[in-house]
Amino acid sequence: MARLNVTASTATTITVDGREVLAFGGCNYLGLAHHPEVVQALAEGALNFGLSTTASRETTGNTAVHEDLERDLARWMNQDAAILLAEGYTANIALAQALARDHGIALIDAKAHRSLRAAATAAGMQVFEYEHRSPTSAAWLCRQYGDQGVAILTDGVFAADGALAPIPGLLDVLPGRRATLVVDDCHGVAVLGARGSGTVEHFGIRDERIAITTTLAKGVGCYGGAVIGRRKLIDSVREHADVYRRSTPVPTPFASAARAAVGVIERQPALLDALRRNIAQVRGGLNAIGIGVHGEDAPIFTFVLDPRERMPRIHHALLTEGLYAPLIEYPGGPTDQFFRITVTAAHTPEQIDRLLAAFARHCAA
Repeated sequence: MARLNVTASTATTITVDGREVLAFGGCNYLGLAHHPEVVQALAEGALNFGLSTTASRETTGNTAVHEDLERDLARWMNQDAAILLAEGYTANIALAQALARDHGIALIDAKAHRSLRAAATAAGMQVFEYEHRSPTSAAWLCRQYGDQGVAILTDGVFAADGALAPIPGLLDVLPGRRATLVVDDCHGVAVLGARGSGTVEHFGIRDERIAITTTLAKGVGCYGGAVIGRRKLIDSVREHADVYRRSTPVPTPFASAARAAVGVIERQPALLDALRRNIAQVRGGLNAIGIGVHGEDAPIFTFVLDPRERMPRIHHALLTEGLYAPLIEYPGGPTDQFFRITVTAAHTPEQIDRLLAAFARHCAA
């Protein structure tokens, strides 16, 4: 579908062509992109620091806000250390540049985000795919290449359909030495886990062989990226990743906003509770009207309606009624074109019921 020309937004609505519509798209899972504390922190950060540090952090572009945010992220995610990058894609590149020094092989889930393959390839690692969400397939490749230093790279939550990676199984098949499990957790952070710190927390794992990358632009609602993990690895990213050392960091106002967002998540667990109630309501409602969706814990619902030719018609009919339910084309989905709707903590039960009723009506037509 044609990309939207959005002129304004709230945590639950977008304004398109002068009309406000109820939106079930994007990745603002906790509504933090519009949270007053987060927006206020951004404004104060701009007043205190301007819009850019105008230099790399290892020259003159470092601030106390960047360092404080790194400590906040490491604490919140129960890891040793963190390092900030400009955004999530860049975080994968930085981590790959550090890993490539002693990891020659990258084993990547067949449906992982394209940034993982791009990062490993650019860093000079030899890349192989394993079957989607299959530790058995990854294990076979580990046996072939384990003596060359192996990194297994996977999404924590797959962006296209919300499926979770089998993190415990992938850890089990890692070789005994020179091995790292990289979890790109852009859709798990601020969504999964008792404290909302992501897929690794969801599985109850604390393992120094894990490195986490994430964006701060989805569940955290701000901008930037990070690598989080064992201190030795984070130090290696700082020392050896050119994309970190030779680029300007995330603007300080956004780092200030991200600190505020992490604080909100930690102080207001009701946000996570609301998100999970809404996830259950959408999943149950879609299943009740015959639209089968994953039984996972992510706020992402992907499905195809048969005959497929009617999907654009239903999409446009919903939009006419003031409901935006994205019909997208995206790698890793069930087909070339599919519905991918998302829910946030800010949606009300009544808003969700309105969406479900509209789908039920148009699917029955």
